[in-house]
Amino acid sequence: MRPPSTQEMRGTGPLPHDLSTSHALARNFGVSAAIVEDLKLAPPAADAEDLAVGDSGLASRRDRDISQPLLPRDAAKWISVPNRSQTASSPTLPSSPVSSTVNSEGQAVWLPKDRSMVNKILDVYFARLNFHRPVFTRGSFEKSLDALYKGTAAHDPGFVCSVYLVLALGTLSELNHRVSGAEKDGQPFGSGAAMKKLMPPDWPCQEEFFDLALAVKPDLRVTISSLQALILLHWYLYTERQGRTLWRLVGSLVRLAIELGLHHDPHVAPADDNPEGFVFTEEECQLRIRLWAIVLVHDRGTSILLGRPLAIAPSDSNTPRPSRGKGNDISEHFILSAPIAEVQADIINSLYAPTRQSADSIIRHATRIIKSMYEFRRQLPDSYKWYFSGTDDWTLEKRKQLVQDITEDQGLTLLKIGITRILLLRALFSSKELPFHNRLSALIDAIVTSHNIIVVHHQLIKFPDIAFFVSPTPLHIAAMVILYGHMSKCERLPREVALEDVWMALDMLPSFRWRWERKDLKGGHPLIAKLAEEVLKVNLHQVAPTTPPMLISEADWDSEGVLSPKQPSQHPGTPNMGPAQYPQSPYAKPSPAGLPTVKSPGGKGVPAQGLSPNEKLAEIPPGLFYPFYPESQPANSATSALLNATQSMSSFGFQPSQESFVLEEKDASLPPASPGMHVWPTTGQQDPRAMAPFQMP
Repeated sequence: MRPPSTQEMRGTGPLPHDLSTSHALARNFGVSAAIVEDLKLAPPAADAEDLAVGDSGLASRRDRDISQPLLPRDAAKWISVPNRSQTASSPTLPSSPVSSTVNSEGQAVWLPKDRSMVNKILDVYFARLNFHRPVFTRGSFEKSLDALYKGTAAHDPGFVCSVYLVLALGTLSELNHRVSGAEKDGQPFGSGAAMKKLMPPDWPCQEEFFDLALAVKPDLRVTISSLQALILLHWYLYTERQGRTLWRLVGSLVRLAIELGLHHDPHVAPADDNPEGFVFTEEECQLRIRLWAIVLVHDRGTSILLGRPLAIAPSDSNTPRPSRGKGNDISEHFILSAPIAEVQADIINSLYAPTRQSADSIIRHATRIIKSMYEFRRQLPDSYKWYFSGTDDWTLEKRKQLVQDITEDQGLTLLKIGITRILLLRALFSSKELPFHNRLSALIDAIVTSHNIIVVHHQLIKFPDIAFFVSPTPLHIAAMVILYGHMSKCERLPREVALEDVWMALDMLPSFRWRWERKDLKGGHPLIAKLAEEVLKVNLHQVAPTTPPMLISEADWDSEGVLSPKQPSQHPGTPNMGPAQYPQSPYAKPSPAGLPTVKSPGGKGVPAQGLSPNEKLAEIPPGLFYPFYPESQPANSATSALLNATQSMSSFGFQPSQESFVLEEKDASLPPASPGMHVWPTTGQQDPRAMAPFQMP
């Protein structure tokens, strides 16, 4: 047993809820130390772009190692405009970087000289990006930008920083679309200088916009524009490289939003000089509501992946959910993200809490959350109906077409619902307090949901802007759940389908990057690749999908026995896989068509092909994953083939990720229940965590 590294933090996450990194997946799914050591990966690199501890700057120092004033790389592409407090009356066109118009009263603002290209990039940003994450209203943004160009705007560091970041994000999107179009036309392109030829020669690159934004960042104040700038900074950093969580930056977003009062309903804030009136106009109210929703989505999404508490409790805010109103400037996905974030908050507070809970308490919490998710799904637009169930008796062509017709808007929403469902179900099937049949039911449903997440991801990579809105982390988790089910002999999926799912996940990971980057250097996941080869007994070099991916109907949770899923009786053709005799039979055969999960008279779900509720799952290799019953596992379980695997991942064409795995001791058992543990409300009491009903605007 090696001593802990000086870079490791001990005791920061004693519960196995963090699934945000490769390291966390290995530790919290109990991956064998032998596998990790065979990969010979470097220790996990710290996120160099989150906020540095004890400082307001980035850990990479990109926002501090800046000479002041920062000058453009090519002054011919820029104009310098003064602040309103400056004496210059009009924009100036510098002939060289040293001729910038900066006087003793302040620093000039550099803006792109090509206004027509600025307007085009703004069209791109608001149509493709702001549509799904409405940080600004276009009218007010363009009005302020015009004033900035004219030199009549009051100095607002937050808005100046936001302008640079909007142009950086818009440039990234436009470049990505142009490269994607070149790919479709069969035009070869390289990287670096060849890639830059796709954009106008007099237009700055996205890195230059970002550098200018970092130069302004230290001047941010407690203003709405500064919050908008930090949201855009988070967006750029999150998109720039896979795997970033930016935990502390998200925390700063929440703190600043609270300081600005965004957690209060803006419609009920009376004006000091007019008690009958209101502080904010309707446009300002809608902007504050949207910004608060964005902050909460970041907080809830980051917390549930890391298994950490929320930055603000749901009960500490009365800001309403955003709505589309009369316009069509925001997406359906953004509107639907707010209630999904509320479900995620409930999961964190109820099932990820550090206090130990009884099986009855866990089931009650899970029942409430599942019912709220069911109610949310029931109120979704009709276009979502068939993505969850009811398609098993469709023809193959119709099922293929269903996947191919998924829009970007729908796909992003389906992914949010799917990853939320998986993280709920994982809390159940990994719980030692729950009885066997509950854990098995949760695992079966998690496997199906994981398959569907991979299918939806596969559809979404055809959209050039998808890298702005998705993370590869759900793919990591989905692939791990499928492998976990196979090792647990809970093979809800045929072996061939499970293999294709894992292969697609590995094949898609490099695609969540910009089109011009070398895909073999981004997003490799050697742990999952190695597990897949050893668990499924296959060479991944010889694997390729044989049929187009199709969705599988998810379980229909019985309202009277929420943790005992039953398949809809009107769709008896749903196949259910019983436990394959792995490793004696590495190729699992599907169950006969039409064999559903058996429903016992007592309402308990019984898996197909003969498992009774009193049986345990087949032995899980203890060195690989968290077993359902670790206390009963023999020490000499037969997993030598897996534990002795030594194949290098370089043969897959992937460069090992910066985030790798290190040997960790298994987490100690939970402490005894304390007096402060959660207490379920008595009959008749309203649980404050219950999600409010969702109504489509």
